[in-house]
Amino acid sequence: MSWVSIRAKVNTLLNTLVPATLGLVLNGEQFQEKDEISAWPAAEIVRLGTEPTYLDNRSDLQVYLFEIRLYQQLQAMQTASVETSMDAVVDTVMTTFLNDIHLTGSLEPRMQPIAGTPSVISWNGQSVRRDIITLRCPKITSMT
Repeated sequence: MSWVSIRAKVNTLLNTLVPATLGLVLNGEQFQEKDEISAWPAAEIVRLGTEPTYLDNRSDLQVYLFEIRLYQQLQAMQTASVETSMDAVVDTVMTTFLNDIHLTGSLEPRMQPIAGTPSVISWNGQSVRRDIITLRCPKITSMT
């Protein structure tokens, strides 16, 4: 298991939500001052780091951390309607990952999606609501 294979599975799961829930999935962090988002809401997959745990002399646990950043343009909608529509997007994304907690057999033990606090940021001069879901993706590695 690697960054590449986990990211590919996360990307595949998110793309199952296009166009019903998401307008676009961006596979990697984008340059917010320059890059355009062509469809809303958008999801961005960003690698964060790892949390290793050393279990015993036969196996270790490596936890790969990713963020799924969900964006919705504020100018296109009223703030209250953006909040309720983004609640539905976050719920759908969380449910998608909770329904496949082992990423189709790739992770052991189970993945843990964690929703964070939303914020408003500037994206290419536009006010955008951003919700973040952190994915904790554990994988036991055998040392034998």
